[in-house]
Amino acid sequence: MNDFQLYTKQFVTACKRSLQNDYRQFYDDFFEYGNSSAETALYFIPGINGVPGQIRFALPSLMKRYGTDIYVRCLNVPEFSAKNPIWEKYSLANMERKRARLISDLNALGERYKQVKIIVSSNGIYDFMFALRGLDQSLLEKSVLFWVAVAPDSFDPTPWEKFFYRLNGFQEDGHKWFAVPNSNMLKIFNPEVSVWHQWKGRGITKKWTKTDIEMRFRCFGMLWMYVSISRFNEILAYVRKDATFPITIPSYILAATADGYWQGKPQSEITKLIDRYFVDKEVLYRKASHLWVLTPDNLDDLLGLDR
Repeated sequence: MNDFQLYTKQFVTACKRSLQNDYRQFYDDFFEYGNSSAETALYFIPGINGVPGQIRFALPSLMKRYGTDIYVRCLNVPEFSAKNPIWEKYSLANMERKRARLISDLNALGERYKQVKIIVSSNGIYDFMFALRGLDQSLLEKSVLFWVAVAPDSFDPTPWEKFFYRLNGFQEDGHKWFAVPNSNMLKIFNPEVSVWHQWKGRGITKKWTKTDIEMRFRCFGMLWMYVSISRFNEILAYVRKDATFPITIPSYILAATADGYWQGKPQSEITKLIDRYFVDKEVLYRKASHLWVLTPDNLDDLLGLDR
């Protein structure tokens, strides 16, 4: 880590402290649930900076659709632990470790269970395609895939980098990392920087808080997240280069049409990417941001496509 900027030390210290001390409802490394002797297994693949425990957010909908007699396992690689800062997670060597574990986990599930439901979050779909060549045909024949939400296969540059790098940035392995603020007051610029969302459905009102689900840290009175556009694009290019596609197993996809990671691109661009990577597919489009598309009603609708 080098090229510290004006307040980098304070930001990095706050980030590392948060990883060790902050309570989050779903952001942890618990990766196994349920009855290992069940007939149906569900396997969760997180997205960028995602962690195994995030699957618990979806468990009510999963149990509603598949019952309580299920086995749930999540991709769990020590190098991607919830306790590790994001800039330590992403290296080419770690992507190979992730691929090896994904292949091992899924093939083992295919040998043991009658049905396997593969649940993929965001950019995790590119990890799946990176591993697809190593998956047994017998597994694929008994599998279906869910993708929530559709993430682009590369990130566009952001004008936020130039400003915030000077405030809190640093370089790691030749890539610039910078922290961006999160606040609902900023979501007019990008909906992905909101920190809470109020959901209403089925006569219920629920306030979802981003820090329950994703890693954020507090510094100078605001919530922040570290990102590196160049590092993320390097990783995505690396896995896409050896990816297998299109995906041919039955796939059910939830796409957010107000997704800030698409930076205002039309829905047709999202559809074009889906068509590139999938053959046997059904797609639900919902007007929501990347994270807040993941609500109980949308999840129920998505899981209901698996008839």
